[in-house]
Amino acid sequence: MLVLRPRLLDFVSALDDAVVKSASEKAFKSLPEVSKVVTELTFLKGIGQATASAILDAFSPHLTPFISDEAMEAALGNSKDYSLKQYLKFVDKLKMKAKELSSEGDSFTPSDVERALWSYAVGHQHPNQIRTPEQTNQDV
Repeated sequence: MLVLRPRLLDFVSALDDAVVKSASEKAFKSLPEVSKVVTELTFLKGIGQATASAILDAFSPHLTPFISDEAMEAALGNSKDYSLKQYLKFVDKLKMKAKELSSEGDSFTPSDVERALWSYAVGHQHPNQIRTPEQTNQDV
């Protein structure tokens, strides 16, 4: 579920570019240690666990998924705890599932698993909005 937090944009917009660059470089050098990376990114005002996970998902989807409520609920049974401890559990769980799925010959990342869980949950929340391939092809 998307929760808009307009003040966060104000905080992020106020950050000095050099501070963002320095914190980001320091954080990314800490990979694959996810805990350290998240701690470095959340040092920036306006960047919380969810935003840090979005940044990491874009930077290293093979290591870190986005922390969507839907995927958290499916993987851990709780979508409201955005603590670092909970995120690390989430990452480990999705890494294990990605590894399990990849053993079948295909290659999956934790981000692939997160997107599948999110898609499944959203699809079931809005079943009348799901379009079949045939419906999509008719629009072309």
